[in-house]
Amino acid sequence: MLVVGAGPGGSSAAYHLARHGIDVLLVEKSAFPREKVCGDGLTPRGVKAILRMGVDPDDPGFERTHGLRVYSRKVTLELAWPQLPEFPDFGLVRTREDFDQLLARRAEKAGARVLERTEAVSPVVDRGWVAGARVRPAPVRDADADGDGSADLAEVRARFVVAADGASSRFAGQAGVRRDPSRTLGIAARRYYRIDRRPGPWMESWLDLWDGDALLPGYGWLFPLADGRVNVGAGLMNTFKGFRNVSAKGLFEVFLRLLPPEWNVSESTAVGRMLSGPLPLGMNRSPQAVPGMLVVGDAMGAGNPFNGEGIAYAVESGEIAAELIHEALVRHRPALAHMYPTILRQRYGRYYTVGRSFMRLIGNPSVMRALTEYGLPQEWLMRFALRFMGNLRDGADGDAQDRLMEALVRLAPAS
Repeated sequence: MLVVGAGPGGSSAAYHLARHGIDVLLVEKSAFPREKVCGDGLTPRGVKAILRMGVDPDDPGFERTHGLRVYSRKVTLELAWPQLPEFPDFGLVRTREDFDQLLARRAEKAGARVLERTEAVSPVVDRGWVAGARVRPAPVRDADADGDGSADLAEVRARFVVAADGASSRFAGQAGVRRDPSRTLGIAARRYYRIDRRPGPWMESWLDLWDGDALLPGYGWLFPLADGRVNVGAGLMNTFKGFRNVSAKGLFEVFLRLLPPEWNVSESTAVGRMLSGPLPLGMNRSPQAVPGMLVVGDAMGAGNPFNGEGIAYAVESGEIAAELIHEALVRHRPALAHMYPTILRQRYGRYYTVGRSFMRLIGNPSVMRALTEYGLPQEWLMRFALRFMGNLRDGADGDAQDRLMEALVRLAPAS
């Protein structure tokens, strides 16, 4: 098997395939450690996903969190992660710089071969079936006489390919995977700081971002890291009418102005650059499978449309893809792997549909203002929101939450 991209989704797929004794090659165009634009936080759903990869949550590189501290103009609430039988009762924070490396090494320990600085340039398609990839060292060496670098290309053949090439998804795009422009997309920016104030054991979130008198349908965060730094960032959804006029950098600066000056989140305490990137959400790319290839993580836009969380869904989708491929191989029925989009719809479809509707709803300034003015101060409602928006549901209770949220979306004004 060939897995393209060693982010959380690719490493998860490689780990679970290798655990079944399948020969797996995982290619990553960068070298570890490498930075990624991310909040670095894992909710209990994300923790559960990495526990299935054998990751030790007590590793000293992790900062453990008890819940979410929510700020608004009117109130500050501390919301503990819910006590549920299906999920851990804690979250984790760790920089993607070494978190991704940790997961890739878990895949390697399970038996996968990991090739860093190796770029999958394009799919190999044989009679309509994605049968591998053309790969080359990255960064690319001097081009050949024709100037296209083709002398460096090698062909890797595989029974199945897992595309986990991230938000840009160039490899999957060449196989026909496209973004649905009608679905939710976000932007986010983050920077690390070293300040005296420690928010732990809480992740902190600001759910009302005010730019003067304008209320933006986005959020800000401040997450603690085990090494003493904090990850500070902000995200915004494209359902906002003025989305095209707001840059990630501008959004980040709006959020910084909301933080108390005494926290000293400033240029003098910054560690590294501010980085920004897209937030692909709500399974906004399709198809999720083409003959011979399954798409996982950000490459299929797997992020939660309610809260922007991507790591949990990358790891989960990687595991789902791996289990289906394993079953297809064991039963000698390749078509079984292409049940993947159906399984995704069964697991996430209803929840993500409600999430996309909710994001469109809060793009309406009057709805967003009503939610922040009357919803945020209600602790019971925020506890429900924490559980629902984190997709921390179990059994029939999860169906009941879906129906309640659907009802709330229908009751809210459309414009």
